[in-house]
Amino acid sequence: MKVLSYILFFIGFSTSLFAQHNQQIISGNDNYNDGDFEAAASNYQNALNENKNSIEGTFNLGDALFRQEKYEEAAIQFENIANKTENKETKSWAYHNQGNSLLQSQKLEESIEAYKNALRANPKNDAARYNLSFAKKMKQQQEEQEEKQDQNEDKENKDQENNKDENKDG
Repeated sequence: MKVLSYILFFIGFSTSLFAQHNQQIISGNDNYNDGDFEAAASNYQNALNENKNSIEGTFNLGDALFRQEKYEEAAIQFENIANKTENKETKSWAYHNQGNSLLQSQKLEESIEAYKNALRANPKNDAARYNLSFAKKMKQQQEEQEEKQDQNEDKENKDQENNKDENKDG
């Protein structure tokens, strides 16, 4: 669980990153800080209805969706930010949080790619580097487990074939 806390550490990043001029975003941030992520998401969505190009509204909506465990929706918001912004640091954190969202959805290959994109945007993003390593280890463990399962299934199939052969001979 310690690793997971490190992975999630930067999710709240956006609530202090951007200057919040929009009242909807300010209200959303208050809701977010109070732990009411559904109300926060609603406020951020309202802010985006007013200004669909709002990086802060999109980033904060992604954070609120993540906190509601709507990981795939959150990943989409973070990808939108990465595509909208030219700011390399913001782009890096957007990809980082996209990677976190995909990792929570067990989309390991996609999360690895998102962390790589975060590092391409900002090679000094140590959190993305750490999470990339973590996601790669998870993928390796998953592949080893799948390989072990395949071997067990092969063995079971051989055993069944041997049993059929013995029954025919008997």
